[in-house]
Amino acid sequence: MRRVLVDYARSRGYQKRGAGIISVTLDEALVVSPARGADLVALDDALQALAAVDARKGQVVEMRFFGGLSVEETAEALHVSAETVMRDWRFAKVWLLRELAGHV
Repeated sequence: MRRVLVDYARSRGYQKRGAGIISVTLDEALVVSPARGADLVALDDALQALAAVDARKGQVVEMRFFGGLSVEETAEALHVSAETVMRDWRFAKVWLLRELAGHV
């Protein structure tokens, strides 16, 4: 899911695709926001940097944020305790906020 969302957000900026010029109906305008694409690309870049520092923390964010898994489901998938997932999740959120603050 992460790859699909990030690829979509990046494709919106390509010259061949209109380089940010968006044609939408009024109904779609309520749902689509061009700022969200840039945010998603910045989040992907920050997640790649986090994964380079600690791969498991990157996996926790992907599973919880993009996959919608609970703490217990994430712990089971990664073969760690729920407390470890919560510790990684807290660290990753702070780390990502710090990284994304530099993109503003």
